[in-house]
Amino acid sequence: MIQIQKAALTPQIRQQLIALSEQWVKEDCSFGMRANTAEDLREPCFVALDGSQVVGYGFGHFYTRETANSYIPVGASCFDVDELYVLPAYRSQGIGRQLFARLEQEAAAGADYITLATSTKDYERVLSFYTRQADMVFHSAFLIKKTHPDR
Repeated sequence: MIQIQKAALTPQIRQQLIALSEQWVKEDCSFGMRANTAEDLREPCFVALDGSQVVGYGFGHFYTRETANSYIPVGASCFDVDELYVLPAYRSQGIGRQLFARLEQEAAAGADYITLATSTKDYERVLSFYTRQADMVFHSAFLIKKTHPDR
């Protein structure tokens, strides 16, 4: 049975999270994804454990909105989900939703808004997860197309 728990970033946990981010890079499912270093990892961090093996994780950080936009006022307290990842063999079992729920609980203690950005190549599945399972609101998209593919 998978257990979700808050994790201190001990050397052992850091090593497992870095290994998972390396797996994420190998999947080639996100634009610009690079493996984490120990300095990239943040608390609060939650892990999904199958025994002692970390099979998924999520972490983020608190911040205060400093610039104006149409949906979050300046000065608002926010929590940004930096990363949420589950190994492919463990997907579609509700683990991602449980990890997000724990991050959401953590955020509720100190933030008015939860934010995240994604650079996924499978945007339909990822947007479905965040809008249908995590009850987030889709606000905007940033699209690009290279005008000269050979340059």
